[in-house]
Amino acid sequence: MRGTVILGVEFYPLTLKGALNAIDWMLERDDGITRLVVTANPIMLCQSLRDPEFRALLEEADLITPDGQGILWAARKLGGFLPERVTGIDLAHALFRHRPDAGYFFLGGKPGVAEKAAERVRSQNPAVKILGTHHGYFRPEEEERVVSRIRESGARVLFACMGSPAQEKFISRNSRRLGARVGIGLGGVLDVLAGKVPRAPEKFQRLGIEWLYRLIREPRRLPKDLLLLEFVLRVLRASKDSRKVRGKVGEE
Repeated sequence: MRGTVILGVEFYPLTLKGALNAIDWMLERDDGITRLVVTANPIMLCQSLRDPEFRALLEEADLITPDGQGILWAARKLGGFLPERVTGIDLAHALFRHRPDAGYFFLGGKPGVAEKAAERVRSQNPAVKILGTHHGYFRPEEEERVVSRIRESGARVLFACMGSPAQEKFISRNSRRLGARVGIGLGGVLDVLAGKVPRAPEKFQRLGIEWLYRLIREPRRLPKDLLLLEFVLRVLRASKDSRKVRGKVGEE
Protein backbone atom coordinates (compact mmCIF):
# COMPACT_ATOMS: atom_id res chain seq x y z
CA MET A 1 0.00 0.00 0.00
CA ARG A 2 1.52 3.31 -1.07
CA GLY A 3 1.42 6.20 1.37
CA THR A 4 1.66 9.97 1.10
CA VAL A 5 4.46 11.76 2.94
CA ILE A 6 3.33 15.04 4.52
CA LEU A 7 6.07 17.12 6.16
CA GLY A 8 8.09 13.96 6.61
CA VAL A 9 5.27 11.85 8.09
CA GLU A 10 3.78 9.03 6.01
CA PHE A 11 0.01 8.54 5.85
CA TYR A 12 -1.62 5.53 4.23
CA PRO A 13 -4.99 5.65 2.43
CA LEU A 14 -6.88 4.40 5.46
CA THR A 15 -10.61 4.57 6.22
CA LEU A 16 -12.22 4.37 9.65
CA LYS A 17 -13.03 0.72 8.95
CA GLY A 18 -9.40 0.11 8.00
CA ALA A 19 -8.24 1.70 11.26
CA LEU A 20 -10.57 -0.59 13.22
CA ASN A 21 -9.18 -3.60 11.35
CA ALA A 22 -5.64 -2.53 12.22
CA ILE A 23 -6.56 -2.15 15.89
CA ASP A 24 -8.22 -5.58 15.81
CA TRP A 25 -4.86 -6.99 14.72
CA MET A 26 -3.08 -5.16 17.56
CA LEU A 27 -5.54 -6.50 20.10
CA GLU A 28 -4.68 -10.04 19.05
CA ARG A 29 -0.95 -9.51 19.75
CA ASP A 30 0.04 -10.86 23.16
CA ASP A 31 3.71 -9.89 23.34
CA GLY A 32 3.68 -7.40 26.20
CA ILE A 33 3.99 -4.34 23.96
CA THR A 34 1.53 -1.45 23.83
CA ARG A 35 1.26 -0.42 20.19
CA LEU A 36 0.93 3.29 19.51
CA VAL A 37 -1.94 4.79 17.51
CA VAL A 38 -1.61 8.47 16.61
CA THR A 39 -4.51 10.60 15.37
CA ALA A 40 -2.35 13.20 13.66
CA ASN A 41 -3.44 16.71 12.73
CA PRO A 42 -1.57 19.60 11.05
CA ILE A 43 -0.55 21.19 14.34
CA MET A 44 1.09 17.96 15.48
CA LEU A 45 3.09 17.70 12.26
CA CYS A 46 4.42 21.23 12.75
CA GLN A 47 5.25 20.46 16.39
CA SER A 48 7.24 17.44 15.26
CA LEU A 49 9.48 19.69 13.14
CA ARG A 50 10.69 21.32 16.38
CA ASP A 51 10.83 18.15 18.46
CA PRO A 52 13.16 15.40 17.18
CA GLU A 53 11.91 12.94 19.81
CA PHE A 54 8.32 13.44 18.69
CA ARG A 55 9.32 13.18 15.02
CA ALA A 56 11.06 9.84 15.66
CA LEU A 57 8.00 8.65 17.55
CA LEU A 58 5.70 9.49 14.62
CA GLU A 59 8.01 7.64 12.25
CA GLU A 60 7.82 4.54 14.45
CA ALA A 61 4.10 4.67 15.33
CA ASP A 62 2.15 1.50 14.59
CA LEU A 63 -0.80 3.40 13.11
CA ILE A 64 -1.30 7.05 12.11
CA THR A 65 -4.73 8.30 11.11
CA PRO A 66 -5.46 11.63 9.36
CA ASP A 67 -7.26 13.72 11.96
CA GLY A 68 -8.58 16.69 10.05
CA GLN A 69 -9.40 17.98 6.59
CA GLY A 70 -6.05 19.78 6.54
CA ILE A 71 -4.25 16.45 6.25
CA LEU A 72 -6.50 15.35 3.37
CA TRP A 73 -5.94 18.70 1.60
CA ALA A 74 -2.18 18.37 2.03
CA ALA A 75 -2.23 14.85 0.55
CA ARG A 76 -4.00 16.15 -2.57
CA LYS A 77 -1.58 19.07 -2.94
CA LEU A 78 1.33 16.65 -2.76
CA GLY A 79 -0.08 14.33 -5.40
CA GLY A 80 -1.46 11.70 -3.05
CA PHE A 81 -4.88 10.66 -1.83
CA LEU A 82 -6.43 9.90 1.54
CA PRO A 83 -10.05 8.67 1.35
CA GLU A 84 -11.39 10.18 4.58
CA ARG A 85 -10.37 11.75 7.85
CA VAL A 86 -10.30 9.53 10.91
CA THR A 87 -10.66 11.84 13.90
CA GLY A 88 -9.96 10.88 17.47
CA ILE A 89 -13.56 11.27 18.63
CA ASP A 90 -14.91 9.29 15.66
CA LEU A 91 -12.37 6.53 16.30
CA ALA A 92 -13.31 6.41 20.00
CA HIS A 93 -17.04 6.06 19.28
CA ALA A 94 -16.38 3.50 16.54
CA LEU A 95 -14.28 1.41 18.92
CA PHE A 96 -17.02 1.46 21.55
CA ARG A 97 -19.45 0.05 18.98
CA HIS A 98 -16.97 -2.35 17.38
CA ARG A 99 -15.14 -3.69 20.46
CA PRO A 100 -17.17 -2.75 23.56
CA ASP A 101 -15.64 -5.60 25.55
CA ALA A 102 -11.99 -4.74 24.77
CA GLY A 103 -11.43 -3.25 28.21
CA TYR A 104 -10.65 0.48 28.29
CA PHE A 105 -8.65 2.77 30.55
CA PHE A 106 -9.29 6.53 30.38
CA LEU A 107 -6.25 8.66 31.22
CA GLY A 108 -6.32 12.43 31.01
CA GLY A 109 -8.26 15.59 31.66
CA LYS A 110 -8.61 17.46 34.90
CA PRO A 111 -9.52 15.52 38.06
CA GLY A 112 -13.03 14.13 37.68
CA VAL A 113 -13.21 14.41 33.89
CA ALA A 114 -12.15 10.82 33.10
CA GLU A 115 -14.65 9.49 35.66
CA LYS A 116 -17.45 11.61 34.18
CA ALA A 117 -16.52 10.45 30.68
CA ALA A 118 -16.68 6.82 31.80
CA GLU A 119 -20.06 7.42 33.44
CA ARG A 120 -21.54 8.98 30.30
CA VAL A 121 -20.10 6.33 27.97
CA ARG A 122 -21.55 3.55 30.15
CA SER A 123 -24.95 5.26 30.20
CA GLN A 124 -24.97 5.50 26.41
CA ASN A 125 -23.62 1.99 25.82
CA PRO A 126 -23.73 -0.28 28.91
CA ALA A 127 -21.79 -2.97 27.03
CA VAL A 128 -18.61 -0.87 27.00
CA LYS A 129 -16.16 -2.24 29.56
CA ILE A 130 -14.22 0.60 31.20
CA LEU A 131 -11.76 -0.84 33.70
CA GLY A 132 -10.16 2.29 35.11
CA THR A 133 -9.69 6.04 34.98
CA HIS A 134 -7.10 8.60 36.09
CA HIS A 135 -6.69 12.32 35.53
CA GLY A 136 -3.82 13.67 33.44
CA TYR A 137 -2.43 16.15 35.96
CA PHE A 138 0.03 13.87 37.70
CA ARG A 139 3.62 14.84 38.51
CA PRO A 140 6.62 13.07 36.92
CA GLU A 141 7.38 11.29 40.17
CA GLU A 142 3.83 9.88 40.15
CA GLU A 143 4.10 8.36 36.68
CA GLU A 144 5.20 4.93 37.89
CA ARG A 145 2.12 4.69 40.10
CA VAL A 146 -0.14 5.67 37.19
CA VAL A 147 1.53 3.10 34.93
CA SER A 148 1.01 0.41 37.59
CA ARG A 149 -2.64 1.36 37.93
CA ILE A 150 -3.17 0.99 34.19
CA ARG A 151 -1.37 -2.36 34.11
CA GLU A 152 -3.25 -3.73 37.12
CA SER A 153 -6.61 -2.72 35.63
CA GLY A 154 -6.23 -5.34 32.90
CA ALA A 155 -7.29 -2.84 30.21
CA ARG A 156 -6.28 -3.72 26.66
CA VAL A 157 -6.98 -0.26 25.21
CA LEU A 158 -5.58 2.92 26.73
CA PHE A 159 -7.06 6.29 25.81
CA ALA A 160 -4.30 8.78 26.64
CA CYS A 161 -5.75 12.29 26.55
CA MET A 162 -3.06 14.61 27.86
CA GLY A 163 -2.34 16.71 24.79
CA SER A 164 0.24 16.08 22.13
CA PRO A 165 3.08 15.21 22.21
CA ALA A 166 2.93 14.41 25.96
CA GLN A 167 0.37 11.63 25.48
CA GLU A 168 2.28 9.90 22.68
CA LYS A 169 5.55 10.14 24.59
CA PHE A 170 3.89 8.65 27.68
CA ILE A 171 2.66 5.64 25.70
CA SER A 172 5.98 5.19 23.92
CA ARG A 173 8.29 5.29 26.95
CA ASN A 174 6.00 2.95 28.91
CA SER A 175 5.07 0.65 26.04
CA ARG A 176 6.51 -2.44 27.74
CA ARG A 177 5.03 -1.71 31.16
CA LEU A 178 1.46 -0.56 30.57
CA GLY A 179 0.00 -3.99 29.94
CA ALA A 180 -2.44 -2.58 27.36
CA ARG A 181 -2.15 -3.84 23.80
CA VAL A 182 -3.15 -0.54 22.20
CA GLY A 183 -2.44 3.03 23.31
CA ILE A 184 -4.23 5.82 21.47
CA GLY A 185 -3.40 9.51 21.85
CA LEU A 186 -6.73 11.33 21.82
CA GLY A 187 -6.13 14.89 23.00
CA GLY A 188 -9.33 16.47 24.32
CA VAL A 189 -11.60 13.51 23.61
CA LEU A 190 -12.32 12.84 27.29
CA ASP A 191 -13.62 16.40 27.69
CA VAL A 192 -16.03 15.74 24.82
CA LEU A 193 -17.08 12.33 26.16
CA ALA A 194 -17.63 13.88 29.59
CA GLY A 195 -19.84 16.58 28.12
CA LYS A 196 -17.48 19.31 29.33
CA VAL A 197 -16.69 20.52 25.82
CA PRO A 198 -19.28 20.22 23.02
CA ARG A 199 -18.15 18.93 19.66
CA ALA A 200 -18.39 21.38 16.78
CA PRO A 201 -21.79 21.49 15.04
CA GLU A 202 -22.18 19.14 12.09
CA LYS A 203 -21.86 22.00 9.60
CA PHE A 204 -18.37 22.81 10.93
CA GLN A 205 -17.49 19.11 10.80
CA ARG A 206 -18.59 18.75 7.16
CA LEU A 207 -16.58 21.81 6.13
CA GLY A 208 -13.54 20.53 8.00
CA ILE A 209 -13.26 23.67 10.16
CA GLU A 210 -13.79 22.26 13.64
CA TRP A 211 -10.58 24.07 14.55
CA LEU A 212 -12.35 27.39 13.89
CA TYR A 213 -15.24 26.47 16.18
CA ARG A 214 -12.78 25.55 18.95
CA LEU A 215 -10.88 28.80 18.42
CA ILE A 216 -14.09 30.85 18.70
CA ARG A 217 -14.93 29.09 21.96
CA GLU A 218 -11.36 29.16 23.28
CA PRO A 219 -9.45 32.26 22.03
CA ARG A 220 -6.44 31.20 24.13
CA ARG A 221 -5.82 28.54 21.47
CA LEU A 222 -4.74 31.21 18.98
CA PRO A 223 -0.94 30.84 19.41
CA LYS A 224 -1.18 27.09 18.85
CA ASP A 225 -3.64 27.39 15.97
CA LEU A 226 -1.26 29.77 14.19
CA LEU A 227 0.69 26.61 13.40
CA LEU A 228 -2.10 25.88 10.90
CA LEU A 229 -0.86 28.80 8.79
CA GLU A 230 2.68 27.45 9.00
CA PHE A 231 1.37 24.03 7.93
CA VAL A 232 -0.33 25.48 4.85
CA LEU A 233 2.77 27.43 3.82
CA ARG A 234 5.05 24.43 4.28
CA VAL A 235 2.76 22.18 2.24
CA LEU A 236 2.49 24.73 -0.56
CA ARG A 237 6.27 25.05 -0.63
CA ALA A 238 6.71 21.26 -0.68
CA SER A 239 4.15 21.00 -3.49
CA LYS A 240 5.97 23.64 -5.52
CA ASP A 241 9.34 21.92 -5.00
CA SER A 242 7.82 18.59 -6.03
CA ARG A 243 6.49 20.09 -9.28
CA LYS A 244 9.93 21.50 -10.05
CA VAL A 245 11.52 18.08 -9.57
CA ARG A 246 8.93 16.40 -11.78
CA GLY A 247 9.50 19.09 -14.43
CA LYS A 248 13.25 18.50 -14.47
CA VAL A 249 12.74 14.74 -14.72
CA GLY A 250 10.38 15.31 -17.64
CA GLU A 251 12.92 17.48 -19.43
CA GLU A 252 15.54 14.78 -19.11
